[in-house]
Amino acid sequence: MTTRRHRLLHVVMKMDQAGSAGYVVAALVTTPILLLISPLRHLMWLVGLVLGISGLALGLLGFLMAWGLTVSMTRNEEIPEHILRSVRMVSTRLPKA
Repeated sequence: MTTRRHRLLHVVMKMDQAGSAGYVVAALVTTPILLLISPLRHLMWLVGLVLGISGLALGLLGFLMAWGLTVSMTRNEEIPEHILRSVRMVSTRLPKA
């Protein structure tokens, strides 16, 4: 059972990482496009809606990742090294407070 949970946690973390990268690329690509289509208000709303829904989905993935890690740690389960390595890789890139 714990293996299945960790497999799901691994999938959620990979989806979160891929979603974050894709969201940044999509935002960088759509910004110049929005400048070109600015007279077309309905199309701008559509693009904004798609980016907003994508952002919400990305936030949900981040929540699921944090929840999965928290549940695993409170149950004193051993978290596989590849998952911990992934978390450490992300946390070392964050700026120091």
